[in-house]
Amino acid sequence: MKNKIYMRTESPISILAQRLKKLKNSLTNSRSLMKDEISDLNSIINMMENLEKYVDACTSSESPHLSKLNQLTMQTDWDKVFSDQKSETRLMTQMMSSKVSGQLLKMLVSISKAKTVLELGLFSGYSALAMAEGLPEDGKLISCEIDPYSVDFARKYLDSTPLGHKIQTRLGSALNLLDDLASEGEVFDFVFIDARKTEYQRYVNKLLSNNLVTKNSILCIDNVFMKGACFSEDEKQTKGSIEVKKLNTQLSSEKFFTVMLPLRDGMTIAKLR
Repeated sequence: MKNKIYMRTESPISILAQRLKKLKNSLTNSRSLMKDEISDLNSIINMMENLEKYVDACTSSESPHLSKLNQLTMQTDWDKVFSDQKSETRLMTQMMSSKVSGQLLKMLVSISKAKTVLELGLFSGYSALAMAEGLPEDGKLISCEIDPYSVDFARKYLDSTPLGHKIQTRLGSALNLLDDLASEGEVFDFVFIDARKTEYQRYVNKLLSNNLVTKNSILCIDNVFMKGACFSEDEKQTKGSIEVKKLNTQLSSEKFFTVMLPLRDGMTIAKLR
């Protein structure tokens, strides 16, 4: 089964465009719309759909290694991986960072001159590889992943690239692995969080309590919109969206210097003051 590119992470704006299309079609079929109203709706939908395409088109191209990994991830039948019991986790292409997110992570790692990067949530390895591209030759990235199939999938591909030696993978619960990393004396310049949403706040608190980051470290957190549930009470609330909202509130306190970006499903960049 070949998945299409639109199956990567959904954003609130793409969800709204889909809903407007459905509403427009319903009203058009019932002849409840005038010609001018249909034209207005079409222009709104067009702008919403083309915003992210334009951002993507005006962002630097991903490297050949990232492009190949994107293709490999999108073409994998993750439903079959789950049904064949190769993974206990229902993996899906939406778990992969978008091209723009990957290029932003690469740029942030590069311009911050980070040498040590921690990633929580590996999946197929796309974001790890993007960040490794921004690291200096002596830099290292440690990625924590709870799903064995994901680690094997990513490891196999990463080792086929010239940057595989920069990336370490740790299998297990991120919360437990954070304790292990602290006992090893690790301190990270850059941290990317994209693992279990229900544990987001615990990740950050453990990073701080275990002194795994300093005031110079940058935290980057993905999916802080939770498809709109974090800022719209009309959307279905889940344990994940409730926890992410708590973290969003925590990061907007005076303890942190924070910028939330409307990139795809929301990305926050923060550091201690």
